[in-house]
Amino acid sequence: MLDDQHASGLTVIGTVEPAPRPANGSLRDARAPMDGADILPANSGSHLHLPLVSVTIPCFNQEAFIEAAIRSVAAQSYGAFECVVVDDMSTDDSRSRIQACLDEMGDSRFRLLTQSVNRGQMATMMAGLDATDAPLAAFLDGDDVWHPRFLECHVRTHLSTVGTAAMSSSDQLLMDSSGVMLAGGYPSFRLGDPRRSARATGKYKEVEHGAAKLVFVDREVSGWLWSSTSGMMFRRDVLSIIRVPDPDRIRMCADEYLAFAAHMLGGSVRIEQVLGSYRLHPKNGWADGRIIGSNAPLGATRPDTGKAIREALADRWCAIAPGLEHMVPRVAMRRSLVAFIGWQAAFDLSDRNPQAAFLLHDWATPARRLWLRLVRLLPSRLRPKHFRSR
Repeated sequence: MLDDQHASGLTVIGTVEPAPRPANGSLRDARAPMDGADILPANSGSHLHLPLVSVTIPCFNQEAFIEAAIRSVAAQSYGAFECVVVDDMSTDDSRSRIQACLDEMGDSRFRLLTQSVNRGQMATMMAGLDATDAPLAAFLDGDDVWHPRFLECHVRTHLSTVGTAAMSSSDQLLMDSSGVMLAGGYPSFRLGDPRRSARATGKYKEVEHGAAKLVFVDREVSGWLWSSTSGMMFRRDVLSIIRVPDPDRIRMCADEYLAFAAHMLGGSVRIEQVLGSYRLHPKNGWADGRIIGSNAPLGATRPDTGKAIREALADRWCAIAPGLEHMVPRVAMRRSLVAFIGWQAAFDLSDRNPQAAFLLHDWATPARRLWLRLVRLLPSRLRPKHFRSR
């Protein structure tokens, strides 16, 4: 929790205060629906309770869509959540619309926090995370919408007896600015299915879990496996370990950093079910593409943003690796890092960051450097994937 919100550039707005937390750790409005009581093991006793979920809605200039996002959280079948809407110094009418919506709902699970300066997506998301303390955390972009069973299905997945993972991700349908459905799934989620890749053979587990199909993916599987920010849920302890010390350096595509880092630490689980709606509109900061089809990306990470994400993750990975060796083998951490950033970036990291020595000192050998120089003489399309520039 924040000890001094004003010192952190945050202000709590309005009279909506968090409800007192009952002894069992739950926080919910008395009128809230609460499906999922059967999530707990049968005959587990009265000592066991369902976890609270921290929900953060980051918002910057989403006046047309923010109310729909907020109300989709209020309509969740799983009612044990706390929700912080963080306005990142919007210049439109977002802040007043948020406050009006919260005032009308009168739901003690919701709060509005405002930032005194515009800091970007990662810092806004982390401000919401710091203002909450539940063991599970999810982020809903201010222009997206959750379907009513999003939280319930993700909590069921994290508490299932069939597998564990650092993060979960579910599919999303696509809609336009007026809510018209455009496609029945999120393209990158479908393209990233490890079951389609021969390289992932033996590194995932597919299980039926109630009405949902789950795919638990080992942390050694590389590549994009997920949907978007609004389709993910994380374990807070994982976020605490991997969070970037300077969140202002990642103003966009925060999900790229968080998803890759969490997966490298503890693997992922895919929920093969549509549980939310991703909105395509002219002001969408990432998905500026309008072609929805085979192998057609909705958007692309800007080169400078991608570079900032890779450098931030690599630096953080090197900083935390020595303290994780008792849980994750050093060789596995090194393999994940090199697979994510590529050989050339790994050599650059070894040269510029003294903390990289723990992972790379016996990898960045003269022989490997020579091999890289020889491979780079080949045309880019002929180089093995891990030799190509990221």
